[in-house]
Amino acid sequence: MQSYEITPKVDAAREFLEIAGDFTNPLEVVREAISNSMDAGATAMKIEFSQPREVGTYVLTILLEDNGRGMDGDELQAFFDLGNSSKRHRPELIGEKGHGTKVFFNCASIRVETTRDNVTRTAEMQQPFKSLHAGQLPQASVTVREAVGRSAGTQIRILGFNDNQGEFFTHERLRDYIKWFTKFGSCEAVFDRDENRAKVIDLKGLDAKASQRIEFGHVFPEAPHPHLHHHPGMSIVPRHTVSIDVRKPPDTFVDFRA
Repeated sequence: MQSYEITPKVDAAREFLEIAGDFTNPLEVVREAISNSMDAGATAMKIEFSQPREVGTYVLTILLEDNGRGMDGDELQAFFDLGNSSKRHRPELIGEKGHGTKVFFNCASIRVETTRDNVTRTAEMQQPFKSLHAGQLPQASVTVREAVGRSAGTQIRILGFNDNQGEFFTHERLRDYIKWFTKFGSCEAVFDRDENRAKVIDLKGLDAKASQRIEFGHVFPEAPHPHLHHHPGMSIVPRHTVSIDVRKPPDTFVDFRA
């Protein structure tokens, strides 16, 4: 008789690919960026989409910036890792599983430049999605340099996201998604929570000529809408509920601000 032990193994490249592919809504790249920036204590964020033409191809480019505390070496490592999160056991933060930033891997290249405590770290990863499809883990090259006097913060530039398919990233759709499906659209101010009230996002969708400043929080109507009934001393209550599948962007949005 023989006996032996089996130690479970993980196909790391396949798991990365599965997690990256689980984000069926490309707009989740925006939600993840906002969550990370807010967890880093940022008060100002920039989200810009563009599609410059390079060698006959329109390359979908995402620029994400914030003035948060930046990342140290361990946090930068966790940014690229799967299941390794520096946010564990901190319930006040939004993310903790170490999965979210893998949505960024659906691209041709990622460049992360982050500054913290007078040190700037720059990480560049080429063809992460193609590498994962080939069964290989992509590598990120990192450089470290002194940055005395430079403000803390992080900039992420993603090229070739979502196979350069840009129809999801119109300005209006991005703005509505931010207000309805991200932390930035929270109604917490209604409950006298003001710690995020001063936060802003400068947003520019593919079809916008200039960025638009978006303030934190969801905007509610000041007066009853014709399709709403109002009880004195109570909040505005809709007559009908609206069912929205948060796994994909809705074609239309119900706007109660009109």
